Amino acid sequence: MSCQVRKLNDFANNWHQTYPKLIKNLLKMPNLLTFMDFPPAIRGSLYSTNFIENFNKHLKRNINHKEQFPTEDSLDRFLVSQFNVYNEKSMKRIHRGFKGLQDTLESSFI
Repeated sequence: MSCQVRKLNDFANNWHQTYPKLIKNLLKMPNLLTFMDFPPAIRGSLYSTNFIENFNKHLKRNINHKEQFPTEDSLDRFLVSQFNVYNEKSMKRIHRGFKGLQDTLESSFI
């Protein structure tokens, strides 16, 4: 049994009396610790939602500049254009920890 699974079980044992439903649901998640299979240098980036939160703020700011969207189609087109711009900018960035592990990650997934 890995150290992470042991720690999760210890956590569950400590809190199952107080939060039985939560602990039951937590232990049912088979992929909960999948990020631990990756090198330590990038784990924080994998389980963090900072990228998502940042993008949502970006969308909100840009949507607020527009007064209204006459149709749902116009909203869809606007969102897709925002996705494309954000993706183009993001493709040029290398996230913290990934540069040194690029070869390792490529060999793992190719």
